[in-house]
Amino acid sequence: MFSFQLFSQLLVSGIVIGSSYALLSVSFGVIYATTRIFHFAHAIAYTVASYASVTALAKAGLPLWLALMVGLVVAVALGILIELAAYRPMRRRGASTLALFLTSLGLTIAGSNLIQIVFGPENKPLPGFPMKTFAVGAVTFTNLHLLTVIVSWVCIFGVVVFLKKTKYGKATRAAQSNQQMAMAVGIEMDGVSLLVFMLGSVLVGVSALLFTLGGVASPNMGLSPILIGFIGVFLGDRERFRRSARRLRARSGYLVVRSVAEW
Repeated sequence: MFSFQLFSQLLVSGIVIGSSYALLSVSFGVIYATTRIFHFAHAIAYTVASYASVTALAKAGLPLWLALMVGLVVAVALGILIELAAYRPMRRRGASTLALFLTSLGLTIAGSNLIQIVFGPENKPLPGFPMKTFAVGAVTFTNLHLLTVIVSWVCIFGVVVFLKKTKYGKATRAAQSNQQMAMAVGIEMDGVSLLVFMLGSVLVGVSALLFTLGGVASPNMGLSPILIGFIGVFLGDRERFRRSARRLRARSGYLVVRSVAEW
């Protein structure tokens, strides 16, 4: 029998979770659309943002809002480091899309293991958020749910405005459309790539911290959300996915993804 109460509650939950996944998809997509890199190491930025905030709160004694800022800064710094130390040197050597993809997977696995070595396998909470529960008829939700929806869509709208209205956003869109033409008119691709890694890392950090406020940090917490973000990006552009899959030599990509899933 149909239950309107259950339907309403599931609808609210779906909006909250969907908003978070939409933000993850944008964070992954803005990097991929510009660089054509399957940046699965994004999962490490997601995880490190949470652990940095937990450490700043528990060890350094910072207030919650400042600990969250520390998490965002660390996520951005890691995104920049990965681009400068891993992807950029490989691109300059003419590395294939598959080679960059495998590098990203390697960084993800190594990063998760390193986090577990440094912080241990235990889950780490991020306490201090003043959680409140609201009821509207038969539907219940928390202030964190409301915050997640608002912040996620404000960030997404902000990215849209940035890409359409600013000088650097227009340069990014030009690079996404045609890199060769963008370089021909004087757009510096290394700078644009660095910009989108910074932007994507901010967004993934925001998503991670919103999750951790109501959950816990764990060494492998970033893998599942980033995979869902990856799916969201390519369901939105199936033709680009087919072209990218051919470049990745679909069979090899499938074997790698399967190995990671089993791991």
